[in-house]
Amino acid sequence: MDVREPPAAPLVVTHDESFAESARRWCAAAGREPETLAVAQDVRRAWRSASAVLVDARSLDSLLAVDLPRRDEVVVVAGDPREAWRPALDLGARDVLADDEDAAIVGALVRALDGSGEACAIAVVGACGGVGASTLAAAAAGLAVRRDLRPVLVDGDPMGGGLDLVTGAEAVDGSRWNDLDGAVGHVGAAELVENLPVHRGLALVSFGRAGRPVHGSAPVISAAMRGFDVVVADVPRHLDDLGRELVSRSVLTVVVVPRRLRGLVAARALVDRLASWSGAVAIVTRAAPSGMPAAAVGKELGLPVLADLGTSRRLAADLEHGLGPIHARTVVGAARRVLDTVGLR
Repeated sequence: MDVREPPAAPLVVTHDESFAESARRWCAAAGREPETLAVAQDVRRAWRSASAVLVDARSLDSLLAVDLPRRDEVVVVAGDPREAWRPALDLGARDVLADDEDAAIVGALVRALDGSGEACAIAVVGACGGVGASTLAAAAAGLAVRRDLRPVLVDGDPMGGGLDLVTGAEAVDGSRWNDLDGAVGHVGAAELVENLPVHRGLALVSFGRAGRPVHGSAPVISAAMRGFDVVVADVPRHLDDLGRELVSRSVLTVVVVPRRLRGLVAARALVDRLASWSGAVAIVTRAAPSGMPAAAVGKELGLPVLADLGTSRRLAADLEHGLGPIHARTVVGAARRVLDTVGLR
């Protein structure tokens, strides 16, 4: 498994011991031990690296005086938030809360420590079995690694044999769906990132070989959306609860369609079902003997064609030897078009 650096501690800025004690309690409730500093000049050292910053409103003036750079995940706590909001805004705070609002403060810390952004999510669905949807999903996620992004590849098909086999990650330690299923309430993004298997820079939420349906997917998917830059999901065409959850989170759903009549009919039925949950939908066609042109498939479905998957002589051997699809030019070319379409250049 790839080695990850532990997340930095949150920073508490106060010169009041009572506030510092409360801050330690709030941070403990959010699952972290803070670093506490009182002098504004000392704060500069930890300002950028802290995972979040909790500021006593009485320290706002001194912090503003040292001209700290703007940063995300700053929470200000005040006796009267109405009096603190203007300097807090000048500091770039995302929340200004009353010091007696314990639940709100802990909630703000959890959000700040856990990452506030949402990943760009892409779902890949095959109109028929065996058309290469899993391979395309794995290639798109692997290409995101090459583009210096932090992707996670999510397996949405318990009966698909596991994306571990597609990516060559079967022997990598880490939590699979069997370990994560049934999560209730909040799942921490940092904890998820730390515990997933990572292979060649790509994190996976996979079923492994012993797949079974999951019943508690939403908290895990939410954590993945917060913890990574890109979520690429391999979704089965029958669209069970997990599949619908993944599609509904995605900015783009890519349907892989073989260029033959049966594939076109299956794709039309699938696209009709996707309309209830998905955002944008586009297609990647798959070459077939004596098949119709890719443009004709797109015209019949009324959807843009991003790419055409041709045949690759090395793909089967690469997958068999655990190398993944990232070296097969036709698959990588289609993956490139998928990432480019959602702006992940």
